[in-house]
Amino acid sequence: MQKSQEYLTVIGLFVLVGVSILLLSSPEDIFSSMMVIDVSQTQKTEYEMLVTTVFDFKKTEELDKLPKIIGGMESRDLEITESEHSMGAVLKRMYSQGNRSVLFILLSSQNMSEFHNLEICYSGSWNLTENVVEGIKAQKLGEAGFDNIHVNKFLIRRGDLEMVVLHWFMWDGGVVRSDKNFMLIQVATPVDQDRQEAIDSAENFTKDFFLTIYKPVAKTKKIGEQIIDVFGVFGYLIDAVLILIPLLMIFNASISKK
Repeated sequence: MQKSQEYLTVIGLFVLVGVSILLLSSPEDIFSSMMVIDVSQTQKTEYEMLVTTVFDFKKTEELDKLPKIIGGMESRDLEITESEHSMGAVLKRMYSQGNRSVLFILLSSQNMSEFHNLEICYSGSWNLTENVVEGIKAQKLGEAGFDNIHVNKFLIRRGDLEMVVLHWFMWDGGVVRSDKNFMLIQVATPVDQDRQEAIDSAENFTKDFFLTIYKPVAKTKKIGEQIIDVFGVFGYLIDAVLILIPLLMIFNASISKK
């Protein structure tokens, strides 16, 4: 008898947690396979975006679905070096058109044997001359999709070589951010003579990438709030009953033990 009451307590706790998550989540958190994009690896920022993607970035077998041509730029796959592999690189491509070229690298934390903050990483062998969050106007007249997107922009220099590096992070929707569950995308282009031309090239590719690969998701109200919107005063009662049922299960089990 005591064991059955213990089981009832455990079940009640699970139901309580499940109902709480349900009521405090939006439908998009639960029923859509979203990705979260942000400029910070460790915490949510004002630039966070929710998106769906045309393929699953986490599945290596689906990486071939990344278009070979983006924004008119054709690509060729490059060999991933041993050091890049240890940092989690799973895809490396050069996209080119005329005299424009950008290096695209996709890294997965699940494949990383070592990973450092990119600012620290680049500072080791490069002179980091600029580190800012850059806003990119993505939406064109009559075009559905993003308005403004934000990515990290580094300007790095080593001797006579200067590079523009844009990067951002991705996670599955609803997961807690950690060192073991993120994807990192880098877009880099060399500065030949005109720095702004190199910046424009990297940003234009990034804009085309977003419009090709991602679709923005508008997050609606939490399910608990939507129940109240639909049923009015009875909505509060419905929410309360959903919480009260597992609480009664736990209370009844604890009383029965005595």
